[in-house]
Amino acid sequence: MIKVYNDPTLLDFLVVCNQMPQDERDQLSAFTGEPYSVDGAAVGNFTVPGHKWVIKADDEPIVIGGFAPLRPGVWRDFMLTTPQAWEQHWFPVTRICRRIMNAMFISGAAHRIECIVPVGRVGARQCLAKWYKVIGYNYEGLHHGYCANGADAMSYARVKH
Repeated sequence: MIKVYNDPTLLDFLVVCNQMPQDERDQLSAFTGEPYSVDGAAVGNFTVPGHKWVIKADDEPIVIGGFAPLRPGVWRDFMLTTPQAWEQHWFPVTRICRRIMNAMFISGAAHRIECIVPVGRVGARQCLAKWYKVIGYNYEGLHHGYCANGADAMSYARVKH
């Protein structure tokens, strides 16, 4: 059974970060400029201010996500996943993500939610761009040299209508 909770524990973060696919690990390294470590990813994301949530399958965490505040009404998303999330539960995970974003808009907490992703990750996994569209993101542009390693990144955003 799939359930979502708005109070992920540090242990939830550790479990997910220990199972994260390589492309997600590489993304974190590209953004931080540091080699990936389970502890660093878990603690770093656990301590990010803002809203956080965890999706569990049979009481095991498979996805952790959240929104970090940038300025009033504007949030930057983050999402950490396990292979199980996409191999076995892609549909409910997608539905939950979209509903959580909808709730941010309906509650008035957000008028804009944005996502930044390295160009190389989207190029290697074409399904990402399609998934971003499904959850309501629109491609906004290219950020030259955005990543800590100098790589370009793409921005997506969803705004309240």
